[in-house]
Amino acid sequence: MFATCQELVKALHEHQLVQPTDREALAACSTAFPPRGPGETAHFLVKQGALTQFQADKVLEGAAHELRVSGYVLLDVLGTGSMGTVYKARKAQDNNTYAIKIVPRRNVANLREVASKVQAFKQVRHPRVSALIHIGAQGERVFLVWPYLEGGEKLDLLVRREGKLRPRLGTQIALQVASGLQAYHEHGLFHGLLKPSDVVIGTDRRVRLLDFGVGFLLACEHGKSLLDTMTNTRALARGVDCASPESLVDPLARTPEGDQYSLGCILYFCLTGQFPFPVENPVKKMLAHQIKQPEPVEDLSPEVPRKLADIVRRLMAKSPEDRYPDTSEVVKELQTLTAQDRWVPAKPAKYSVNKRPGSAPGTILRPNLAEREALKREPIENKEAKKPTGWDVPWWLVGGVPAGMGLGVLAWILSRS
Repeated sequence: MFATCQELVKALHEHQLVQPTDREALAACSTAFPPRGPGETAHFLVKQGALTQFQADKVLEGAAHELRVSGYVLLDVLGTGSMGTVYKARKAQDNNTYAIKIVPRRNVANLREVASKVQAFKQVRHPRVSALIHIGAQGERVFLVWPYLEGGEKLDLLVRREGKLRPRLGTQIALQVASGLQAYHEHGLFHGLLKPSDVVIGTDRRVRLLDFGVGFLLACEHGKSLLDTMTNTRALARGVDCASPESLVDPLARTPEGDQYSLGCILYFCLTGQFPFPVENPVKKMLAHQIKQPEPVEDLSPEVPRKLADIVRRLMAKSPEDRYPDTSEVVKELQTLTAQDRWVPAKPAKYSVNKRPGSAPGTILRPNLAEREALKREPIENKEAKKPTGWDVPWWLVGGVPAGMGLGVLAWILSRS
């Protein structure tokens, strides 16, 4: 695309893609002898740290203008989600780093109105939350800006890798998420689309919440959404595993109470290693959120304390009125639980006590493979026999009498006719 090194350097200056501290590297490129070609120049600038490889590739493609989004310079691609591509960027004015999500633009008229509402998120700050701080448009694209969080592993990847988490660890994660939500719920703000991929666990075990504010955009009035219909649909579909029943009926019905339901689904995911309704069909999954109860946490993870299982059930109540009055109550209950020294399982399994050598006195051991197989082969006669009740009537008698009466009536009608 560029014939000489000087043309490439000129494009970098024109689009303000380099910082003042990197101008010496640019000058070295322009005056190098023998002259470097554009590709060699770009490689040299990457090696010097003046450009990222992503930027160098874009510039060599002749797309240097795509690296500027309003006052931000795109540095690298962080990932692609249901709504659009997320980039790491810096702002020329303050040299800080940000995460920018670029999505297709739908509506021009209401951008100023939505942008003014986004200012409410800037008034609240919490160390656990990366909240939306700016929304703007450039050409046919809308861009959303959050503070960039360095490092960490997303919760969904952690659980996929490790399996279900220990109850205490799952509770600690839920507590940090709840405390972040509480700060915004107190101001009537909500996440609206909370799911495990929005929870990042740092190396210090501190939790951060991502994409806070996207649900707000999805809850704009009908006809006033900045996002096109396809982007809206993809975002809603991706969050269906943790979506509240009321938001599935009406996408505008996103509230702090809906965040509670999503938190319950996330905690369920941490404790069991699966979502509450692990079915493939999205329609069946949406219907299950409406009318079905998930398999109890304690059935899938017997080591979970009864109190923790009750918290999950209340968070996932079908009706918002049956959940907690506010998120501060959730925080208090989780704090009380984490402060306990000893956690009693809700449904102790058939564990063996001191049957294997090397265990300390009183140690409760999980049954090994041989013991589990033995439990499966336990003779039926050793189990408590079912006690008869006054309603133990043969099935053929219960079903046969009404059926016989019905056939008799039908025969009488036919004979009369």
